[in-house]
Amino acid sequence: MPNGNDSCVKGQESGSYLSCMFHLWEEWIGLGNLEDYLNYLDYLVWVFTPLAVVFILPLFILLFLYLSILFLHVYKRRIELKEAYSNNPWDGARKTLATLWDGHAAIWHGYEIHGLEKIPDKGPALIVYYHGAIPIDYYYFLAKVIIHKGRTCHSVADHFLFKLPGKLVGVILKPGKKQVCLY
Repeated sequence: MPNGNDSCVKGQESGSYLSCMFHLWEEWIGLGNLEDYLNYLDYLVWVFTPLAVVFILPLFILLFLYLSILFLHVYKRRIELKEAYSNNPWDGARKTLATLWDGHAAIWHGYEIHGLEKIPDKGPALIVYYHGAIPIDYYYFLAKVIIHKGRTCHSVADHFLFKLPGKLVGVILKPGKKQVCLY
């Protein structure tokens, strides 16, 4: 058989012209050894499938365990959530989000608050807390207060907290600037 370029140059019939163009396209793209590439890909799939199963399966199991724990945490508080939704829908939404954040705090960080019983159920209280390494623990603190005391806080918050999406409904936050806090 003549070279692909020879058949195109000589202007043979249209069927051979299409085959000539296909051969030129194969050479140009580099698919001349397509079977070798496919065999190599089959080999890679054969090698990496057990590794993927070894690492991905435990990750899914871990994900399902954490989701199960979160579900059980919310289920444990379902009576409180039903009661909250019967009064005011925003209270129900606030309690639901607080329960989710409380579950996240308990599962991932083992977050606990000591001295929560010293906060009065009614009236003002001054709470000074150190947020530590992550400013998102304000959500954790507020979730505990909403769940156990049934009230929200007027808070001075870090600048980082204002950049987070999904603030809890009815939370009164002020940025931590001197001018805002004094007046």
